[in-house]
Amino acid sequence: MTVFWTTSSLNYYIVLYYLKYVPGNIYVNAALSCTADIASHLILGGLMKKLGVRISFMIAFGLAASGSCLLVIFFKADGALIAVFVMLAKFGIGMAFGLSYLSMPGLFPPEVLTTAFGICNLFARFSSVLSSEIAELPDPAPMSIYTITCVVALFL
Repeated sequence: MTVFWTTSSLNYYIVLYYLKYVPGNIYVNAALSCTADIASHLILGGLMKKLGVRISFMIAFGLAASGSCLLVIFFKADGALIAVFVMLAKFGIGMAFGLSYLSMPGLFPPEVLTTAFGICNLFARFSSVLSSEIAELPDPAPMSIYTITCVVALFL
C-alpha cells in the first residue's frame, strides 16, 4: 500500500507542477485539471465498490500511465493534444490518489489503521517533495519518470 500511496502522491504533484508548461491559458488548464480531478473522484467510489481495490488501482494507474506515455511520445505535438494527454494522466492519478485514502479502512483493522495511514502518508509526503524538482526537468523527463513509476505500481 505504501508503494501505491508514494506513487500516486509523487505523480499527482508532478502533474500539478507540470501544468504550467502545458500550452494555452493557465487558468483554462487549471480549470480542466480540476474537472478531471472531480470526475475521477466521482467515479472512484462506484468503481472500487464494483470491481474491488486491486482492479481499481490497476485501472487508475493504467489510465495515468497511458496519458503520460502519450505525452512522452508526442511531447512536441499540438497544444490541445498535449492538454488532453495531461488531463488523462491527471484523471488516472487523481483516481489513484483518492483510492489510496478510500481503500485504507477496508484493508486494515481499526487497531492498526491510524498507524498504517501514518506510515503510508509519511512516505507519500517525502516523495511529494521530489515532485517539484522532477517537474522542472527538461521534456520528456518528467513524464518519463511519471510513466515508469505508474507502470511499476501497475504491476505490483
